[in-house]
Amino acid sequence: MTFHPVAPQPAVRLSCASPRKRGLVVACGLALLASTAAQAQAQEAPTPGDAATLDRVTVTGIRHSIETSVETKNESNSIVEAVSAEDIGKLPDISIADSISRLPGIATQRVDGRSQVINIRGMSEQFVGTLLNGREQVSTGDSRGVELDQYPAELINAVTVYKTPDAALVGQGLSGTVDLQTIRPLEYGQRRIVVSGSGEKNSFGKLSDDASDTGYRASASYVDQFANNTVGVALGVALLDSPFQEKHYKAWWWADTDVWGAPQPGKPAGAVALQGSEGWIKSHDLNRDGVMGVVEFQPNETFHSMLDLYYSNFDQEEVMHGAMWGNDPWFNNGAVSYDQVATTNVDGVPVITHGVLNGVQPAVRNDNNTRDDKLYAAGWANTVDLGSWSLTADLNYSKAEREQSTLETYAGLLGPQSIGFDLSASPGFNHYSLPDLSNPGTVYLWDPQMWGHDGRLENSRQEDEIKAARLQLTHDIESSDWLRSYDVGVNFNRRTKEKVAQVYFADLLNDRAPTTVDPSLLNAPTSLDFVGMGRLLSYNPRDLLSRYYNVYISESNDDLRKDFVVDEDVDTYYFRANLDMDVTDRVRLRGNAGAQYIRTDQSSTGFNANGGAVVGTQTLGTSYGDILPSLNLVADFGDGWMVRFGAARELMRPPINYLSADSDASVDPITREWQGSGGNPLLEPYRANAVDLSFEKYMGAASYVALALFYKDLDTYIYGQNIPWDFSGYDDNGVTPVSNFGNFSTWANGTGGYMRGVEVSATLAGDLFTPALTGFGVQVNGSYTESSIDPDGPDQGNGTDTIPGLSKVVANAVVYYENHGFAARISQRYRDPYRGEYGSLFGTRQYRNTLSERSLDLQVSYDFAEESGLPGLSLMFQVNNVNNYAFRSEVSEATGTGLFMPEEYTEYGRQYLLGFSYRM
Repeated sequence: MTFHPVAPQPAVRLSCASPRKRGLVVACGLALLASTAAQAQAQEAPTPGDAATLDRVTVTGIRHSIETSVETKNESNSIVEAVSAEDIGKLPDISIADSISRLPGIATQRVDGRSQVINIRGMSEQFVGTLLNGREQVSTGDSRGVELDQYPAELINAVTVYKTPDAALVGQGLSGTVDLQTIRPLEYGQRRIVVSGSGEKNSFGKLSDDASDTGYRASASYVDQFANNTVGVALGVALLDSPFQEKHYKAWWWADTDVWGAPQPGKPAGAVALQGSEGWIKSHDLNRDGVMGVVEFQPNETFHSMLDLYYSNFDQEEVMHGAMWGNDPWFNNGAVSYDQVATTNVDGVPVITHGVLNGVQPAVRNDNNTRDDKLYAAGWANTVDLGSWSLTADLNYSKAEREQSTLETYAGLLGPQSIGFDLSASPGFNHYSLPDLSNPGTVYLWDPQMWGHDGRLENSRQEDEIKAARLQLTHDIESSDWLRSYDVGVNFNRRTKEKVAQVYFADLLNDRAPTTVDPSLLNAPTSLDFVGMGRLLSYNPRDLLSRYYNVYISESNDDLRKDFVVDEDVDTYYFRANLDMDVTDRVRLRGNAGAQYIRTDQSSTGFNANGGAVVGTQTLGTSYGDILPSLNLVADFGDGWMVRFGAARELMRPPINYLSADSDASVDPITREWQGSGGNPLLEPYRANAVDLSFEKYMGAASYVALALFYKDLDTYIYGQNIPWDFSGYDDNGVTPVSNFGNFSTWANGTGGYMRGVEVSATLAGDLFTPALTGFGVQVNGSYTESSIDPDGPDQGNGTDTIPGLSKVVANAVVYYENHGFAARISQRYRDPYRGEYGSLFGTRQYRNTLSERSLDLQVSYDFAEESGLPGLSLMFQVNNVNNYAFRSEVSEATGTGLFMPEEYTEYGRQYLLGFSYRM
């Protein structure tokens, strides 16, 4: 019987790479030469007669993971990268994003110290398609990018990253497509129960009285077959209670305000100065409960049915205690002055790095933020196989819910203060000398920074839902010398994303009179000694709300515009021909060719806000169609040598938040012309033509080397633009316009550009070289990517910005040893500076110039042998972020000097895990 599943088979300153960075990539290239030499030394080692079918060795552990991943890459008709579990419920890393980010051309973006989203080939998570068992997934974020920390690594059996699409890959991305896969119980073919647990600790310890530095992970998996192997069941549960800590410092912005006619007393003329600072500690307590279930039924060779269910509940509570202040010339009517100033020459520009600030009023911040995410996914696929014909029907559903609440309150000493400072022009923790901010008798609840309120609360709710149905007909052809089968299918996808937010201000009672806090409500003071800011008054602001504050709704136009609904109906029709032929006696050619036709209807409903009030709503939308041809060819030259070629038309629909129909639009009372800004429901996708070429050499079951080239020509890119806009249907608020057309600032399709790069990768087992290295192995890869696209638009940027997610150089290296039950692995990831996209103030998104990252992880484990009396038991010790590598960013000086100055410097500490796994 032949089973045909529905899921297709396998502004940053960027300079040229330094010699050290280039060496990471060159090292991968040298592996090509090394592998050829090693093969010559190991002629006695057996090689597979058919390079497309690798010998299977029944093992678990690192080698099993590598062998399965290499086999997936080898046998695929597309250019793919793969990660496989070492055993049931045991991916190579504790995070799916970490595992994926070690693959060639892929990098992770850290959020709050943990890997959350991935960038493929220099493009942000918004360009990545994410599937679960071949089905498109919703996002708990405010756009399309899937946050992978929602998926417990213990419940995922394998991950395949498609770098070239084929016509039957539905839900594909433009940069790549990630397919998360759960286990298939009938294919697994045996009963297995695995129970694991570990304790977790952060090296920073408890940074505040209300924080935790310890947690745990626990999981259990069960796989079995019944009724003469016609029914298979797989169940998995994963629990997580994980602490994350951070020590954070940020320089707000730098400028020589003399240029704007705003000098400050004591400031040297022409000197660049820091205009505001903040330091804080933040503690996150992450709790995630995940459940996975698979029921598989195959009573005969004709019928096959599979039901997949997945659920995840992700809760996070975050507490923050910090101090911050602005010291620009406009704060408090120019009250700030300088004393004892010293400057440092930075690229010919004097920068103030030492002195005393007078007239500053530091705000003590105590924040409490909560987040509750729920993720549901279900899919039911049924296949009827009638000889050379088979029909598969798939119904699937995916839904994400997020409820989020962010609360901040302010306190401080009464009256102006003096602050000593000692700054560096390089990334790192700067140091300040502050008065005591921990005394409950002198630190009052009030608004030291003159923000106009004494606290702020924002509650938001968001839902993202996909309902989809797919039908595929497959016909096997035995009479053709080159066409093995073809697939014809259709997929109907209905997606709705809705977001609602409410913003409240909190003002102190008695006309906002400064108030001290009852000592019974205080925590122990929090130390900011790592930046010299001393101790802070600390409390849980939610305990104070009803007692000290009047809380009332207060929403600006920007707040009102956060509410939106986006609907998408996406119908995909496709045809794929599967090819396989012998070109010569030694060369076999296989692959596929086909096309998709995608019809998209999209619309959005949002508010038109004006003056902090809703003056109207509107529903806008558009529809468009795309034909996406694709071709994948694999030339197998025997003896493990392969050349792959891919060519395709690709697209990615716009970020969902860009499609919002929100607006701030009004008629100018003097010119009577329309003007406004907001989202654009009329946006069309990013579209690109892509070509890929990969040269690969496979050596045994666990070794290969590859060189891949890619080129993407983006016809269009989406930029912020001012465009003509039809304001028909908008509320003119009583001012009659001269025309329904006016100027609108929004996202719009514009000219694209190229993305191109090279990737080199090698996975080499030590016994490939000599028996003395049995058990040892290395995995190394490096990539270089560049683009002509300026995210500010053609001729609009300063030439230093790059598209979000683009690191020119990305490299990974893993050295492992596994033998006699002992296993050890040390891994390092590197990525060049890039323009990252992050959550920012009040739920907005912000691009930030993120500096290079280099993180090191370590794993050690021991599996007890059968004869030990403890068969099936494994012990594990793991350290993440061994080198405590900081998150670093920089910001351009605001008055045109061309300097890039340090912005954020945040350390997250090391995560230690000690645990066990028991297999039955």
